[in-house]
Amino acid sequence: MTRPLRAGILVFALATSARGESEPPPQRTELGAVPLVGGDSDVGFGGGALGSLTHFEPRHRPYFWRLELYGVATFKRTPDEGWRVPYQDYYLVWTDPHVIRNVLRLDLRPSYTNETTQLYYGIGNATAAPARGPAGESATNYFQYGRMHPTLLARLRVTMGSGFYALTGAALTFNRIDVHPGSQLERDARAGGTRMANSFRALDEHAVAIFEYAVIYDTRDDETAPHGGAYHQLKLRLSPGGSAPFPYRYGQLNATTRVYFTPIPRRLTIAARLVGDVQFGDPPFYELARHEDTFAIGGVRGVRGVPAQRYYGKLKAFGNLEMRSSLLSLRIGTKDYALGVAAFFDAGRMWADWRYDPARDGVGLGLKWGVGGGLRFQQGSAFVVRADVAWSPDATPIAAYFTAGQIF
Repeated sequence: MTRPLRAGILVFALATSARGESEPPPQRTELGAVPLVGGDSDVGFGGGALGSLTHFEPRHRPYFWRLELYGVATFKRTPDEGWRVPYQDYYLVWTDPHVIRNVLRLDLRPSYTNETTQLYYGIGNATAAPARGPAGESATNYFQYGRMHPTLLARLRVTMGSGFYALTGAALTFNRIDVHPGSQLERDARAGGTRMANSFRALDEHAVAIFEYAVIYDTRDDETAPHGGAYHQLKLRLSPGGSAPFPYRYGQLNATTRVYFTPIPRRLTIAARLVGDVQFGDPPFYELARHEDTFAIGGVRGVRGVPAQRYYGKLKAFGNLEMRSSLLSLRIGTKDYALGVAAFFDAGRMWADWRYDPARDGVGLGLKWGVGGGLRFQQGSAFVVRADVAWSPDATPIAAYFTAGQIF
């Protein structure tokens, strides 16, 4: 779930293996799965499942192929509309690291997301989040909108040697926006006459095509749960739109650096990440809250504790510091299990546009931050789930997340 959870999370982990020998065979298939239950007062309560199927073979690192599936839906009863489904998110990720063995990697990710309670308080680091609209309107109607967006993403990564890789990819997203009459979003879209006006060009059905190019330096000792090494990336994303059905023409440049080191083997791994992300041209308004494929100053993979769509802007900088420790390791049948904990501090800032605007961006340091901890549960060699709880001055009152994979 990518939204703050106020009701707690129930997690039950299941794992099976495709074979039953007492020692892991050279070739094996690992299945990991967890059902999900949770929700909050905005999206209601519901659940789903998260799982992966990974096949290992000798001389094929980190694995031969991997399939990950995720699906969750929430339900909420309202006095006016009865039962509704505020949040749905489904995806499938197919990874083949050996289209050409140890040279060419393929990732395919079809997904479908329908969110009817997205937040929008305006653009800039200094936007306020009042409990009601300016004329006493309900915050649900005034500061929310809906967005349905199926996406098809494909990426190819080529090994260049000495830890360097080249990546190229393409994504196609169909968008349908549900704008509440009289809302903050509708008012900003109608205002016009500003440098950001083109980000509200299409508030109905439209498509966005993205082409991306990156150079990566990766020396991590493990892709799923690294304990040492580094991962650095410089990525350019371009959307060659400008007219229907692709109304937005913009670009995005992202620089990310990650480092991992383990001063106390098994007991303490320190992981750090710094991200700088800038957009130019006319990105759609909903992309102003995001970096790459996820939210930046907020959400499950950005600055935890801050609501995922709380802040919007073209320029973003944030970092994460996480300390991870393994508590328990054991083997059941042919599968290894590990339970660990983590403590973290996340912080970042954004700016509305390339031209500094104190009214929108505020003055001073203006950091948005969150602090917290969580559990890490690893099944086998390629499946990790994490459950994090974070507090932030923006949290209401806390945020909780449950998802697959380490945050970085």
